[in-house]
Amino acid sequence: MTTTELLEALRAHLSDFALPQPASVTLTPCPHTEPATAQLARHTPAHPGSALLAWADTLTHVSAEAWRVPSGESVHLSVTGRLPGGMPIRIHTGMVFTEHGLGAGLAPGAATTPPLATPRSPLTPAQLTEVSS
Repeated sequence: MTTTELLEALRAHLSDFALPQPASVTLTPCPHTEPATAQLARHTPAHPGSALLAWADTLTHVSAEAWRVPSGESVHLSVTGRLPGGMPIRIHTGMVFTEHGLGAGLAPGAATTPPLATPRSPLTPAQLTEVSS
């Protein structure tokens, strides 16, 4: 796909669905090696996953990831999937780490692949399966 085709696919998707607008977008004209990436504004622990879930509901082949940065200060959340036309995309955001918020049981530098329903409510340590980065 060309950059123009990638931009058009993303524009059409944003036009077709009432989605939270990305704060930044990165496109690679060779989507077989790198998905388009859209970063959403940083969210508060009270509503960390609602914007990601809105996007996830419009994608196919969807997976999610939560990753606590090595310094331990924040958790990065992402949803990866495909737009209806097949273009791969990764939507991500971050939030400040709290002991009772999303990713509470993650050690610094660890990641997990939570079920997509998880961002609707905070993760508890028992719900997490840590995967080292």
